Amino acid sequence: MKRSSPVFIVGEARSGTSILYRTLQKHSSFRPREVNLAETNIFAHLRRTFMFDQTYPETLRQFMLGDRRAYQEFLRSIGVPRVVSALWVGPNYLLRDRAAWLWYANLNHLLLRSYFFHATRARGCRRLVEKTPTNTPNLAKLTRTFPRARLLYVHRHPVDVLGSYRRRAKADPDATWANLTPDDFCRTWQASTERVLDWLARGNENLRLVRYEAFTQDPDTEFERICAFLDEPFEREAVEERHPDLTRWRGDPLLWGPVVRQTRAWTDNVTAAETEYLQQRLRPTMEALGYEPYPVS
Repeated sequence: MKRSSPVFIVGEARSGTSILYRTLQKHSSFRPREVNLAETNIFAHLRRTFMFDQTYPETLRQFMLGDRRAYQEFLRSIGVPRVVSALWVGPNYLLRDRAAWLWYANLNHLLLRSYFFHATRARGCRRLVEKTPTNTPNLAKLTRTFPRARLLYVHRHPVDVLGSYRRRAKADPDATWANLTPDDFCRTWQASTERVLDWLARGNENLRLVRYEAFTQDPDTEFERICAFLDEPFEREAVEERHPDLTRWRGDPLLWGPVVRQTRAWTDNVTAAETEYLQQRLRPTMEALGYEPYPVS
């Protein structure tokens, strides 16, 4: 797995990451036995490796398409990391992820390689693609664990992103994470974006920025560029949605439909005062990504 080249979509939430995730899974190199948009969120579980069993964590089992045998083989393969995790439970709880040396001392890099090895076999794909938007703090760990990995960061105008959060909160009562105040949203969006921009500024070439607006306005051209970055041939049929099903998921009906330029106007969910606040606070980061402020009446 150290010589493999998985693809990780690392953000930003409500910015079109799932559309790109679904599109890549329709490419012959990444196609699983069935299209599955599960996110492993594996980094959030690593402090509790000693608790892994047949039913926990559920996200890891879902990503393996419910393959019990593959998940059992994965659990058997991480006996040593589980013991180490139990021995380090105190420092892990106190320091969490602030100490990089502790993360490696827990053998988490070996656990990641084992998990994605078994997940690739369970999904039946030639090359793995995974999406967890909260992984922007883990760019260095992903790269050190998988030196040949490719990272894709999807970004979108922040006012549209907040509007998408609001729509999700209205449509899905269980999506409590989507109830963000403008202040909370600014902190999250800015921190995530600045991590990625800093990663690129330091000369790392394994990450590509994917502009949501470019992907939705001309999906063929943008997907062809993404394929070139991933060293894969362009397959136009991956962009097409021949069997759209807008009733598949009530929380986000358009997710299983064709790629469209615009879903809903941001003005439906974000007030003029909130828009002005966001754009003033996020102006430098927006400019770094090439976004102009929306006019506010």
